[in-house]
Amino acid sequence: MIPTGGSRWQRVCDPSQSGHTCAAPRCKQTKPERKRKTFKRWVRGTVGSLLAMLALTLPPVSAASPSPVGELPTRVAQPAIEVLEQETVSDFPDSLTFRLRARSREGDIVSATLFYRLGWDDTLTLARPAPFTPAPEVALGYTWDTGNQTVPPFIQITYHWQLIDSAGNVLITNPAQIEYTDRTHDWRSLRDERVVVYWYDRPDAFGQALFQAAVESYDHVARITGAGTPGPARVVIYNSQADFCVFYARDACQPWVGGQTFSGLTVQWGNDLDWFTYDVIPHELAHVFYGEIFRNTGVRVPTWFNEGIAVYNERSDHSREMAMVRQAAAEGDLIPLRLMGGRGGSVVHGQVGLWYAEAYTLVAFIADTYGEAKLGEVILTLAANTPIEEALRQTLGLDLVAYEMAWRAWLGYPVDSIPTPITLPTLEVTPYPLPTGARGPRPTDTPSSTPTPAEHPQDVAPAPTPPPPSRVACLPFGAVLLGALAWGVKRDA
Repeated sequence: MIPTGGSRWQRVCDPSQSGHTCAAPRCKQTKPERKRKTFKRWVRGTVGSLLAMLALTLPPVSAASPSPVGELPTRVAQPAIEVLEQETVSDFPDSLTFRLRARSREGDIVSATLFYRLGWDDTLTLARPAPFTPAPEVALGYTWDTGNQTVPPFIQITYHWQLIDSAGNVLITNPAQIEYTDRTHDWRSLRDERVVVYWYDRPDAFGQALFQAAVESYDHVARITGAGTPGPARVVIYNSQADFCVFYARDACQPWVGGQTFSGLTVQWGNDLDWFTYDVIPHELAHVFYGEIFRNTGVRVPTWFNEGIAVYNERSDHSREMAMVRQAAAEGDLIPLRLMGGRGGSVVHGQVGLWYAEAYTLVAFIADTYGEAKLGEVILTLAANTPIEEALRQTLGLDLVAYEMAWRAWLGYPVDSIPTPITLPTLEVTPYPLPTGARGPRPTDTPSSTPTPAEHPQDVAPAPTPPPPSRVACLPFGAVLLGALAWGVKRDA
C-alpha cells in the first residue's frame, strides 16, 4: 500500500514486492475500503430490519386483485347522505316548485331545509318542505306561492338544500341556479356576458336596438367605476301594462306603475323604442349596476345622488335638464342641496322635474370639472361606507357647502354664501318601492295577440347597429315621495 495525495489510501498491488503477477483477489484492501464495506453492511442490515417491521404493520394484500402498476390501492369514502334527483317546476306566475329525492346510508333523513335567494342579493330565504315521514330514502317538495308575491320574470334564483339524518350526518347540496321563466309569451332574447334583453311580438330590429342600448349603458357605468357585476344584467320589456302586471302580487300593480327594478334585473313596459333606448334602459340599468355597488353600503346614499348618476347614464345630450336648472338659478328658484336629500327631496308637486334636473347637474358638475374617473372615485368611496360629505372631502376636497357653491358657479350663477341648513323635525314616512314613471305621455296600451307559449326565449344573434343620433330626450322619469306624504308621483313631461 502506498500513500497518495496525503492521508487518503488507495487499493494497490506492487509486483516487484510480491514476486508474482498481480491479481485483484490477492491484493490487500486499504483501510478506507474496509470501513466502506463495514458501513454498507450496517446500512443493509438496518434498512432490512425497518422494512420487516413495516411489513408487519401493513394489512395483507390479496394476490387475486393486484393493484395496477404505479398505483396504490385507494378507498373513496361515500357520503352518508346522497342526492338521487332534484328539479324545479315553474308555473309562472303562480308558483315555483322545488323537488328533491335523497338517501342516507346510516339512518333516516329526519330534517330538510331549502334556502334560496333572488338575483344578486345575498339574503337567503329559508323554506320548509311539505311534511314527510323520516326514512332512509325520502322525496321532498316545496311549492313557493309566487302568486301572492311580486317575483319578476327571468330573475335568476340560486338555491340549495340542507339535509340531516338520524345519525347526525349533514349534507348541504351544491348551489343550483335556475331562471324563473315567463311562458305566457313567445319571448326572444339577446345576450352576452354583460347584459341580456327579453322582448316578444316585435321584430328582431327592435330587440337589436334594445340590446345595443343596454350594452352601451352597462359599459358606461363600468368605465366610470371600473367595477363589474356578478352576472349579466337583465332587461325585460313588456308591450302593455296588462301584460306587465301579471307578475305582481294579486291586486298590487297600480295603474301609474311604468316599471320596476330588482337585484340584477329591470322590468319595463311600453312601445316607444326611442324612449326605451335613450332613457329607460340606460337609467334603469344604472340603478341595477349601482344597486350592486351599493348593496353592502351601510351609510345612506342620498336620493339626489342615486338618481343623479342614473340620469347621467341616459343617452341624451341633457340640454333640457341644463336649461331648466339654469333658468331656475337665474330666477332664484333652485332647490337648495340641503332639501334635495331624503326620500324624494322635500319638494312640492310642481318641482319634481326640477328636482331630477338638479340631481343630474349635481353629478354632471363632478364629471365635467374633475373627469368621469373622479366621479367613479366618489361613487366607490361612498360605497365603502363613507358618508357623502366625507366622500366629497376625500375625493374633491369639498364639504357640502363648498360643493354646492362650486356647482352654482359651474352653472354660471355663483353665490357668496349658502344659508345655514335648518334642522327640521323628523317625520315618519312609510316606505314603499319607488316605481318607474313614464316620461311624457304614457305609452299607449296595445292589445296583445294570443301568445304562443315557448319553453325558453329564442336567442337572436347580436348584430351591430349604428350609434343613435344625438337628440334631446324627454325629462328624467321616476316617482318620488313628496314631503312627509307617501305620494307616488309620475314624472312631468
